[in-house]
Amino acid sequence: MIKRALVMACLIPTIASAASFDCDVAHSPLEKAVCADPALSTLDSSIATSYNAALQRLSSDGQTILRDGQRQWLQFVRDICFTPQDAFEVGFCLTKRYTDRLKDLSTAAVTIGPYLFSRSDYFSATTLDKAGRPYEIHAGAPRIDAPLSPAIASWNSAMEQKRTIRAVDSDCGSRHGDEYSSLEVNYASAKVISVKATDWEYCHGTPHGQGGTTGLTYIIEPRLHTLEAADLFNMDTAWKDFLTSRSYEAIEKKADGTSVERDRVERAAINIRGWTLTQDGLLITIDPYAVLAYAFGTTEVIIPWRDLKPFLAPNAPIPPMT
Repeated sequence: MIKRALVMACLIPTIASAASFDCDVAHSPLEKAVCADPALSTLDSSIATSYNAALQRLSSDGQTILRDGQRQWLQFVRDICFTPQDAFEVGFCLTKRYTDRLKDLSTAAVTIGPYLFSRSDYFSATTLDKAGRPYEIHAGAPRIDAPLSPAIASWNSAMEQKRTIRAVDSDCGSRHGDEYSSLEVNYASAKVISVKATDWEYCHGTPHGQGGTTGLTYIIEPRLHTLEAADLFNMDTAWKDFLTSRSYEAIEKKADGTSVERDRVERAAINIRGWTLTQDGLLITIDPYAVLAYAFGTTEVIIPWRDLKPFLAPNAPIPPMT
């Protein structure tokens, strides 16, 4: 099947022109697989375009970090997709990895608020389980490329530490498992940067994976620190009741008749680790098992800033309300 696909690739000149390299001199299994599939060739070209465009915008340090991540990703793809399997499985695997990487690169050099963000990625698939399946790790984190200041340098270090912890910390015990971690900037201003961290782990041999979401919000000025409730809310108001009521409404609607314990909703709603600041409002993320069963999935409740206005602190680090 692979030989036939490669022969067909040679007969279709448009495929060679779509890849980011010359398919006439393709020699590695990865290059040959890309050249044999028009869709993969297009993805490969798009990745090269996004990658090179990001490099042009970044500082020398940012370029080095992005290059390191790209090299790791290429090795990761070889390790994951070219274990013994047929041509269809190789193509399916490559399509997924290339699509995921293209999404990563969309944040490799992006301006949010006053900052140019790049990203730092860690990939690994060097350990095999007893069945010979690779143990996959991908952890990605944002990094501010410019402008730099002592506070921003500290923020970058904090993000890198979060990424590193997620890349090495596993709950699978003696089992091998796959771990994925993504830290995504939701909102940034001169005062605050809010990141949504999503972690997912699949322990090989178990029925399903597990994961959760954490809000990582940092006040930048006048001193760098993680967000506290008093930074956002006037402590003398009924902000806890308001967040609980809005969250309870959303969860009760989603539960569709399943009993919902209000005290569990309150614990989840006022847990600052579930908060992410966005342009439109406060995003409260409630993970499976916090209130509802796993089958109900994650619940996201976004409360507009205008609705929260009566409860906000005087200098709350939120977007201007029109």
